[in-house]
Amino acid sequence: MNTQNILVCGIGGQGVVLAGKIISRAAHEKGFDLKTSEIHGMSQRGGSVSTHIRFGRKVFSPLISQNCADIILSFDMYETLRCAADFANKNTLIISSSYGKIPLWTSSRKNDRIYIAEITAALKSNFGKLFTINDRELAMDLGNLKISNIISIGFLSKFTGIEDAFWLKAIESSVSEKTKEINMEAFLAGRKWKEIIGV
Repeated sequence: MNTQNILVCGIGGQGVVLAGKIISRAAHEKGFDLKTSEIHGMSQRGGSVSTHIRFGRKVFSPLISQNCADIILSFDMYETLRCAADFANKNTLIISSSYGKIPLWTSSRKNDRIYIAEITAALKSNFGKLFTINDRELAMDLGNLKISNIISIGFLSKFTGIEDAFWLKAIESSVSEKTKEINMEAFLAGRKWKEIIGV
């Protein structure tokens, strides 16, 4: 296969780094050559965090070039907008949480803030392939808000050509023993959600 470029983004505490590790391990288990790079902002203060993941037959650089992401997986709608401007193109698949926390880079004045509905409309207008997931609600249905990122990975997984067994093995090796079961459930819930909407 050609090199696949996946950008995972969000803010500190949303599980961006863990998601990057799981995606990378699944690609490695599949047998792809792999390069990754993590970029940390002021994550402890809610700053931006992103992981570049590139895999295929042979990969030489860990960084995704401007406007060359095949998939953007975002855990925060504001970060979706920011990263899409730099890395998306008309063919980029954008998978985003429907949740957004007002980021540090916006104005503190209420009338100047960018709202979720406006961001969604702008993304749909500029990019053809946008899916928004109410990952927080799905996670709460399973009883743990912290697994929302794994639900999104489940949705992402079918666009990668990597089979379930490799994903489940990657999750199993990336989370603690006591959380394995619920993380597996979260992953499968994400895949099921995708199937329900017929993608």
